[in-house]
Parts: sequence; C-alpha cells; structure tokens
Amino acid sequence: MNLSELTDLLVSSSQNSNRTQYIPWWEDDPDDNCCDYDILPENTAQEARACIGECGKDALLAPVGRYGLTLFHLFIWHNFYDSVSSMLCDGRVSGADVNLPDHKGYGLTPFLLACLRGNLAMAKLLLEHGADSSVCDKRGMNAYHFLAYPRFEGLSHDFGCLDKSVEQRGEIARLLTCDINQKDENGFTPLARLLASEQSASYTWPLTGIFLEKGAETDYVDENGNTLLMMALRNRHQTAALALMKHCPEMTQTANHKGVTPVQHAVSFMNTPMYLALTDHGAPPAEPGAIQMFPLSQITSNAFCGIHRDDKDGMAIALYLADKLLQQMDLDDDDDLGEITEILHNALISDKDAHVLDSCHAAGFPFTMPLRYQGSTICLRDECLKPYFGSGVIKKLVSLGVDMDKAVISGKTPANLIADKQNKGHTPDPYFEEAAAFFSRESMEQLDKYGVAAVHLAAREGHTGMLKIMIEKGVDINLTEDAPAQAGTTPLHEACAAGHADVVKLLIAAGADDTMKNSDGETPAHAALTKDRYSRSWDAEQRIRILKELKNLDIPRNDGQTPLLMLRHDTSELLPVFLERGVDINHTDNNGMTAMMLNTSKDMAKLLIRAGADITLADNEGNTALHYALEEYDQDMARFLIKKGADYNRPNNEGVTPVQMAVEKDFEMVLDLMTDIE
Repeated sequence: MNLSELTDLLVSSSQNSNRTQYIPWWEDDPDDNCCDYDILPENTAQEARACIGECGKDALLAPVGRYGLTLFHLFIWHNFYDSVSSMLCDGRVSGADVNLPDHKGYGLTPFLLACLRGNLAMAKLLLEHGADSSVCDKRGMNAYHFLAYPRFEGLSHDFGCLDKSVEQRGEIARLLTCDINQKDENGFTPLARLLASEQSASYTWPLTGIFLEKGAETDYVDENGNTLLMMALRNRHQTAALALMKHCPEMTQTANHKGVTPVQHAVSFMNTPMYLALTDHGAPPAEPGAIQMFPLSQITSNAFCGIHRDDKDGMAIALYLADKLLQQMDLDDDDDLGEITEILHNALISDKDAHVLDSCHAAGFPFTMPLRYQGSTICLRDECLKPYFGSGVIKKLVSLGVDMDKAVISGKTPANLIADKQNKGHTPDPYFEEAAAFFSRESMEQLDKYGVAAVHLAAREGHTGMLKIMIEKGVDINLTEDAPAQAGTTPLHEACAAGHADVVKLLIAAGADDTMKNSDGETPAHAALTKDRYSRSWDAEQRIRILKELKNLDIPRNDGQTPLLMLRHDTSELLPVFLERGVDINHTDNNGMTAMMLNTSKDMAKLLIRAGADITLADNEGNTALHYALEEYDQDMARFLIKKGADYNRPNNEGVTPVQMAVEKDFEMVLDLMTDIE
C-alpha cells in the first residue's frame, strides 16, 4: 500500500457511510459480529501501518479530502493508536501540531475528533502530548458538546461504534476540565444539546449524571417552554430524566407553554415507569384511572425487558423500580420475597453485571434461605444459576458474600444445579467451565437427595470444560452415585451412557477406572451400549470412539453378560471394535447364552464365525444358535448356520431338535438343507 492508496482509503472511509471502516477501540464481544463488515481487515491495517511508518511530517499534516483534515486527523479517526503514538514520540508530530485544526476552518482538532469518536485511549494519549481540551469548533462546540452530540455533517460515523463506545464517553467527560456550560452558536450547553437530540440516548446515557456532577446548569428552557426534564422525557433519555428528577425535583411539576406537565406526558405515552418515578419525586399524581397500573413486579420486569445489549439507557429506571419493589417487601413474608424472582429473568438477561443483585443485597435479601412461593420451594441464589444469565451473575454472588457451596433445596449445591443444565448450542458453552472455578471441590462431590453429584451430572451433560476444572481441583473422578440413583455409577459410566466421547477421553486420561461396576455389575463399557438411557440420539461414531478409549471391554456384569453380548443388529457397527480388541467371543452369560445366540443377524454371525465363534455351543436349556434362529423365524440365518455345520439333529433339554422346529414352522427352504435327518 502506497501513500496515495492509504489516503484514498481513509478519506473514502471517513466520508462515505457505505464504505466506513475502522479499528475498534472497545473490547470485542465474541458474540457480536453484526458490524464485522465495518472493521478494517487486519491485513489492510498492517499494510496501512507500514505505510504510515514511512510518512514524513509534511505528508502527515497536509490537507486531504473535502473537509481539509490531515492524515494525522484521519489516523485518529480510524484508531491507528500505535501509529499515532509513534509519530507523537518520534517528533514527526510536535506539540503545536497536536492542536492543529482542519484546513477548511471547521475547527476540528485531533482531540475533538477523539471525543466525537468516544475513543478514551486516544483522548488520553493526545492529552498526554499537550492537546488543548478547551478548544471549540466553529460552531462554538467544545469537547463536552462533541461527546454529547457526536455528529459533524459529512463525516461518516456509524451507530455501531457509537453504542459500543458509550461508557468511554463517560470516562472522557470525567477527564475534561473545560467549561461544562459553554454555549454553542444555537445557545445549547452540552447538557441542553444532549437532551435536545432524539434517538441518541443509547450512546450518551452516562453523560447527564456526569455533567450534573461537574456543575452543569439546569435552567435551560426551549422555545416551547420545555425544561430539561421535559426534553429528556420527550426525546426518550430515560437515565437523564431520572437524574434530573433527583437533581431538580421542582421540574417534575413544571408545565410547558401548552400546559403539559411531565406526569401528563408520561400518562399520554403510557410510560408507567416514568410516571411512578415522577410521583415519587414530588409530581402530583394523575386522576384515578388515567394510567393503567399493573403489579410493581410486572412493571419492573417489563422495564428490564426493554434494555438491550448495546442500549443500556433504561437500566437506571429499571433498577430504580427494583429498589422500590425491594423497599416495599416484608423480609418475613415468603410471598413478598418470592416476588423478586418475577423480575430476575429479564433483569439478569439484560444486565450481565447483575446490578439488581446489589439492590437485593442492600435490602438485606436472604439469598440462601428457602422460600415457599406459589406452591414451590425456591431460593433466590439458585434462581440466578442459569447459563443464559452468564458467569458474571455467579461472580456477583461471590462478591456479595453469598455461600456458593451450600446445598439449600433437595441437597443440590450450585455446582450440582449448573452441571445439570444442558448445553443448548452446537459448541461448548464456556459458562460451565467459568462457573466451576467458583465452587469448592467438596461441593462438586456432594451427593444430592437423588444420590448424584455435580461431577456425575457434568459427565452426563458433556461439560468437558467444567470437568477439566473439577479435575484440577482434585474432585474424585471415580466417585460413585448412591440410591435412589443407581449405586456404583461413576462419572465415566455417565459419560459413556450419554455418548460423550471427549468426556470419556478426558476422564480416562485423568485416571478414571473403567473396571468399576454399578449395582447391576455394569462397567462403563456396558453403559456405552445402553441405548436411549437419557433419550438421546444414538451416534455410532461417538460410541466407537468411546469403546476405543476404554481399556476393558470384556468384564461380565451380574447376569454374566459382557458388553459384547449386549450387541444387537442395530448396533452391529460396533462389533469390529470388540473383535479388534480380542474379546472372548464364546463367553457365556449366566444362562449359558453366547453372542451367536443373542444375535440372529446374519451379518453379525459372519463376523463372529470368522473370528472363531463356536456355533455348537448350547445354553443352559440346551438351545444352540440354530434353535434361536428358527425361534426368531429367521430362515436366512438358519440356512447360513446349517451350511456352516450347525447340528440340526441336536435336541435341547426338552428334546426339541431344529428339524422339528423347521417342520412345525413349515420352513421348506431350511428343510431342503437338512439332508441327514435322524
């Protein structure tokens, strides 16, 4: 990439909305790829950096594009942080140049562009090298204005980076020392400019509180007589509206020129959360029936539901309502306490930092006390343990001092409850591994009232990452379940039964004993052949992988059956694994049955006979494999066995020969082969 190509790229990206690209200045969210097309490809960024490194001072500070910005301005706009830092340190951009405005008289300095972008690291870097934070552009807008109103006609600035840098805007505002009440050419202070803007709350919501802390004046009234509070309500700045109610409660009663009060505005738009907040802060209530009221828990839950990943503006009012709900509760009333669970789902889904739990803690809510609510026994801590809430909720509970090892309901510890959850996606959910880090070894080994521990459940559900943490913490991987579960079942049994080959491999590598038996004498190899134990689909490839990981495939269970004897026609694809391992193909169970007798599949019989299966063996009732083939009406199998030398004159203990069975069933094709009938 040469200088001309670099210039064209950056100018086009900054001036054309359909070609905008940049290097992110926020922490990437692995779950959010909606704006990947706006991210400058790494190879392009590397080529650009190489070209930048060769740029001299004249090239860096010469105007390019229709707005007279320099390449130095554009490097800041596109977040070439390392390159900007290098040129500031090596002297290519000196102290005076740090405050260089554009060449067209707009007054756009590098620092104002960093504020417009909401790029905290870049703003700090420029301040460290002498940037003047008090400058204004030709509109009279200072750095606070640029944070509150990040728009400049002609510069392409997509909403993706606006929303993602919202909290950085707040941090930049805290750094500034310029005039918080500077008025622009339209008479707007930064606070008034912010609240006069529609559809901007998602990327400016932290600013109102910070501006008020810094002494922002609140006496502004627009041409229609709207106070800042009314402006916030009209333009849907929810966080700002709540902050203004607290800071200037007299505004809650101030009408505009049309006589509309904040309460009337809330009523007309059916904004119940704001109506409640306004009346709490001194506004006279509307007439009865003017606004439909629902239970506070429902209103609060709905408020949380309106919060989105990249739009946290509604968080303040939702938490305000949660605090209001908690204050009304009687901590001795289970029904009151249980009501908080009605808001948990939406509250924790919308806020990965789980601020609502801070409110619960401040209110003295008993997180680990069992409650009787709507016919069920619940506990607040356990209601918070859902994978879709994220591990941040667990981290929050730990930080609040909540006991995360104690079993409250049904003997289930938090580790047990989480391990029992299914992984809903096609890839492993890191939640389970992250969660395990917070639990003690003892809590992951504790059997619940059903006789199962977290380590068993993690193996059953295939939580490989969670099991890795358990192993690191020294959890007993040969721990056995107890009644009412099947006594003697180990995590390896569970993983084999559920078909989790990766878990089996992990457990075997960690020293799991595959000779251990459950109460039926079954080893993990038996469990691997148990179909539909957990109503999961049968995956032959996974089962083959499991059998190949196990060391012992030939141990009999209590009825004398080895895993080989459990094979049937619909699991025949597993037979080669047993033959490769050299298992005893003539092993008999307690009834004298062999694999040949238990399987009437000709294809399986061929493999068994080739491997040395004895077709002359009889069970305890004297029946041979030929008897069983005829009993199952399998003429093809019977003919095959006769051709292989099966004795059709051999009677069982009842004196019945295969010949008699063939005559009784009128199997002419079989009788044709019985040429030497005795």
